[in-house]
Amino acid sequence: MFHAWQEQAAKLETYVYKEETVARGNLILGIMESGSLSLGESAVMYELDLELDEEENEENGDEESEDEDEDENTSKYLEIEEVYAVSGQRILKGDVLFKLKEDSVKAVERKLESALTEAKITLSNAQTEYEISMLSAKSAYDSSVKEGSRAAAAYQVAITAGGERIKGLEGEIRMLELEIAMAQEKLTDEDLLDSYEEAKAAYTSSKSRYEETDLHNSTAYTSNLSDYQQAKSQLETLEEELQGYRDTITDNQVEIEKKRKEIEEAGAVQSLDNQKAENEYQSASLSGELAKEIYGYSVDSLSDAVIRAQNELDEIQMKMDAFREFVGEDNCIYAPEDGLVTGVFSEAGDKLTDIGAMLTYAKENEYTVNIDVSEEDVAAISVGEHVELSFGAYPEQTWEGVIISITTTAASEYASTISYPVTILVQGDTSLLYGGMAADVTFVTDSVEDVLYVSKKAVFEEDGLNYVYKKDAKGNGSEARVKTQVETGFSDTASIEILSGLEEGDVVYIESIMNIK
Repeated sequence: MFHAWQEQAAKLETYVYKEETVARGNLILGIMESGSLSLGESAVMYELDLELDEEENEENGDEESEDEDEDENTSKYLEIEEVYAVSGQRILKGDVLFKLKEDSVKAVERKLESALTEAKITLSNAQTEYEISMLSAKSAYDSSVKEGSRAAAAYQVAITAGGERIKGLEGEIRMLELEIAMAQEKLTDEDLLDSYEEAKAAYTSSKSRYEETDLHNSTAYTSNLSDYQQAKSQLETLEEELQGYRDTITDNQVEIEKKRKEIEEAGAVQSLDNQKAENEYQSASLSGELAKEIYGYSVDSLSDAVIRAQNELDEIQMKMDAFREFVGEDNCIYAPEDGLVTGVFSEAGDKLTDIGAMLTYAKENEYTVNIDVSEEDVAAISVGEHVELSFGAYPEQTWEGVIISITTTAASEYASTISYPVTILVQGDTSLLYGGMAADVTFVTDSVEDVLYVSKKAVFEEDGLNYVYKKDAKGNGSEARVKTQVETGFSDTASIEILSGLEEGDVVYIESIMNIK
């Protein structure tokens, strides 16, 4: 509300009075700067490397059919079935973000399991060859060292021969067991069993049609006979394949028992031969550096193959472990923490062929405001201090922040004024905030709480004392203005604390002069 009174002076002036109510609240003195809100982004990554060495080393000489290429791609890559997140969505830790297609998960798992089996066989072969070759190298080494001593040579040969025989039989048993495992795996292979059931059904159907065909209808009879013979041949082929796996299991089990008996016999013979040769070996002497160097070289070269095979097995196992961790128990990918989705880069039907981000999100606890503070004000602030934040989108709300960094290098060496970049971490509930929002930051240098205050413009000084014009509800005109002495205290940029002379709810006047032409 405004009131105007004219008073005689050297020239004609009009005094305008604006009413203001004495209020109670907090006064803050500080530095105010403006900036924008930035979001600390993280991502849900696809980082599985499902390429195997045999695939990487394949030559491109042979072209496969389109169906074969499609089957290979299906087994090589995971496929997304559903996407449950969109850009701008608030997510909570544990929310489902993506669901993977079950058949693609099973296909990749079968591929990795097959690669693991092959790697285990390769390692077993390398270990067997290493053990046998090591025994041979040891025999050669001992023979070289004891070349001048026939007794020593005989002893070493006896040990080596018996050991080679037993190790060789043990290696053969491991190979037979692996063949049994592979045959058992084939007998439970869903694709092979499905093909067999389909072949049986086709055979039964074609046989029925053939037997029911009218012999006088030569065209139908010839066609149905051909179909029946073809279905029969295909069924017999699959039955022979399955029977071959069964025969492998049976034959290998018999062979394993034979070799175990041979090991027992070889062990008994070795014990006798060793005891016999040991009496002659006591006179043998150890020998020279050359034989030792040759032996050492043999050990190194033989162990390299085992190390390579072990490394390949470990690498495939790591890929399998990473795969199982990624797909989980239900083929779903979950939000690792709370946040705001900023981008979704995978869609339903996509195959995960390349490593990269599937989804990006802003972390709830990494919202920052970046501002530039002048060289005059930067000395008044420090890392760890709390500030007050307000955003243009929510003028009635404030947030608390904390200074997390002050860059010691000026924002621009070419600017007319020097300022320094300051980063503030927003604290509290950030669910209403979005990246890029304009923010006002107040660095509090001093403050008072729960005090009476009025506009600084309402207070004037006379003879060293502070006064205000207080409104008298009973008066009229200039009599409505009562000059009242007040005691003042703390002040910010716009208001001043009233220690005495006024009460909350009192109305005072802010005086201004308007010149009349």
